[in-house]
Amino acid sequence: MSADAEVLARWNRCGWYGLTGLEVLSADETGSRFRMTVADGHLQAYGTAHGGSLAGLLDAAMALAAIARMDPDEGCATIEMKINFTTPVPPGEVTAEGRVLTLGRRIVVASAEATLPGGRVAAVSMGTFTRFREEG
Repeated sequence: MSADAEVLARWNRCGWYGLTGLEVLSADETGSRFRMTVADGHLQAYGTAHGGSLAGLLDAAMALAAIARMDPDEGCATIEMKINFTTPVPPGEVTAEGRVLTLGRRIVVASAEATLPGGRVAAVSMGTFTRFREEG
Protein backbone atom coordinates (compact mmCIF):
# COMPACT_ATOMS: atom_id res chain seq x y z
CA MET A 1 0.00 0.00 0.00
CA SER A 2 1.44 3.45 -0.77
CA ALA A 3 0.70 6.92 0.50
CA ASP A 4 -1.39 8.73 -2.07
CA ALA A 5 -1.09 12.41 -3.00
CA GLU A 6 -3.63 13.47 -0.34
CA VAL A 7 -1.71 11.70 2.43
CA LEU A 8 1.52 13.37 1.35
CA ALA A 9 -0.19 16.75 1.11
CA ARG A 10 -1.68 16.28 4.61
CA TRP A 11 1.71 15.43 6.03
CA ASN A 12 3.37 18.37 4.29
CA ARG A 13 0.71 20.67 5.87
CA CYS A 14 1.54 19.36 9.35
CA GLY A 15 2.34 22.19 11.76
CA TRP A 16 5.50 20.51 13.06
CA TYR A 17 6.83 20.12 9.54
CA GLY A 18 6.20 23.78 8.79
CA LEU A 19 7.86 24.85 12.03
CA THR A 20 10.95 22.71 11.46
CA GLY A 21 11.15 22.92 7.67
CA LEU A 22 10.57 19.21 7.01
CA GLU A 23 9.34 18.23 3.55
CA VAL A 24 8.02 14.81 2.56
CA LEU A 25 9.48 13.83 -0.80
CA SER A 26 7.98 10.34 -1.07
CA ALA A 27 6.35 7.54 0.88
CA ASP A 28 5.44 4.09 -0.40
CA GLU A 29 5.83 0.41 0.44
CA THR A 30 9.62 0.71 0.13
CA GLY A 31 9.92 3.54 2.67
CA SER A 32 9.86 7.31 3.00
CA ARG A 33 12.13 10.15 1.97
CA PHE A 34 12.32 13.58 3.64
CA ARG A 35 14.32 16.77 3.20
CA MET A 36 15.15 19.45 5.74
CA THR A 37 17.13 22.63 5.23
CA VAL A 38 19.15 23.23 8.38
CA ALA A 39 18.74 26.95 9.10
CA ASP A 40 19.71 29.26 11.97
CA GLY A 41 16.74 28.11 14.05
CA HIS A 42 18.02 24.51 13.99
CA LEU A 43 21.53 25.30 15.26
CA GLN A 44 23.05 24.72 18.66
CA ALA A 45 25.86 26.83 20.18
CA TYR A 46 28.58 25.29 17.96
CA GLY A 47 26.87 26.25 14.70
CA THR A 48 25.68 22.80 13.66
CA ALA A 49 22.23 21.20 13.77
CA HIS A 50 20.87 20.49 17.23
CA GLY A 51 20.33 16.77 17.80
CA GLY A 52 16.65 17.39 18.51
CA SER A 53 16.18 18.74 14.98
CA LEU A 54 17.69 15.60 13.51
CA ALA A 55 15.69 13.42 15.92
CA GLY A 56 12.48 15.00 14.64
CA LEU A 57 13.52 14.38 11.05
CA LEU A 58 14.37 10.73 11.69
CA ASP A 59 11.22 10.12 13.75
CA ALA A 60 9.08 11.53 10.94
CA ALA A 61 10.86 9.40 8.33
CA MET A 62 10.28 6.21 10.31
CA ALA A 63 6.65 7.02 11.08
CA LEU A 64 5.69 7.85 7.51
CA ALA A 65 7.44 4.73 6.22
CA ALA A 66 5.14 2.78 8.55
CA ILE A 67 2.00 4.74 7.65
CA ALA A 68 2.63 4.20 3.94
CA ARG A 69 2.25 0.45 4.59
CA MET A 70 -0.83 0.63 6.81
CA ASP A 71 -4.55 1.03 6.10
CA PRO A 72 -5.68 4.59 5.25
CA ASP A 73 -7.58 4.94 8.55
CA GLU A 74 -4.56 3.98 10.67
CA GLY A 75 -1.91 6.09 12.31
CA CYS A 76 1.07 5.36 14.51
CA ALA A 77 2.80 6.89 17.50
CA THR A 78 6.38 6.54 18.63
CA ILE A 79 6.90 4.27 21.63
CA GLU A 80 10.68 4.64 21.70
CA MET A 81 13.60 5.50 19.45
CA LYS A 82 17.38 5.40 19.52
CA ILE A 83 19.72 7.65 17.55
CA ASN A 84 23.41 7.50 16.75
CA PHE A 85 24.85 10.81 15.57
CA THR A 86 27.86 10.16 13.36
CA THR A 87 28.96 13.62 12.17
CA PRO A 88 27.99 17.26 12.79
CA VAL A 89 25.40 18.62 10.36
CA PRO A 90 26.21 22.12 9.08
CA PRO A 91 23.63 24.58 7.78
CA GLY A 92 22.17 23.40 4.47
CA GLU A 93 20.27 20.41 3.19
CA VAL A 94 19.99 17.05 4.92
CA THR A 95 17.82 14.17 3.72
CA ALA A 96 16.41 11.20 5.58
CA GLU A 97 15.10 7.86 4.42
CA GLY A 98 12.94 5.66 6.60
CA ARG A 99 12.03 2.02 6.17
CA VAL A 100 9.96 -0.55 7.99
CA LEU A 101 11.83 -3.49 9.46
CA THR A 102 8.81 -5.27 10.96
CA LEU A 103 5.12 -4.48 10.44
CA GLY A 104 3.11 -6.32 13.06
CA ARG A 105 -0.60 -6.11 13.87
CA ARG A 106 0.05 -3.71 16.78
CA ILE A 107 3.75 -2.82 16.72
CA VAL A 108 6.01 -1.51 13.97
CA VAL A 109 9.82 -1.44 14.09
CA ALA A 110 11.48 0.98 11.67
CA SER A 111 14.84 2.56 10.94
CA ALA A 112 15.98 5.78 9.32
CA GLU A 113 19.19 7.32 8.09
CA ALA A 114 20.00 11.03 7.65
CA THR A 115 22.57 11.91 5.01
CA LEU A 116 24.39 15.01 3.88
CA PRO A 117 24.85 16.02 0.24
CA GLY A 118 27.40 13.62 -1.21
CA GLY A 119 26.02 10.70 0.80
CA ARG A 120 27.84 11.02 4.14
CA VAL A 121 25.71 9.49 6.93
CA ALA A 122 24.99 12.05 9.65
CA ALA A 123 22.72 10.01 11.95
CA VAL A 124 20.92 6.68 12.10
CA SER A 125 17.92 5.68 14.19
CA MET A 126 15.70 2.77 15.08
CA GLY A 127 12.26 3.11 16.57
CA THR A 128 9.23 1.22 17.79
CA PHE A 129 5.73 2.50 16.99
CA THR A 130 2.24 1.53 18.06
CA ARG A 131 -0.50 1.32 15.44
CA PHE A 132 -3.95 2.82 16.05
CA ARG A 133 -7.15 3.54 14.15
CA GLU A 134 -7.87 7.20 13.51
CA GLU A 135 -11.25 8.38 14.76
CA GLY A 136 -13.47 10.58 12.76
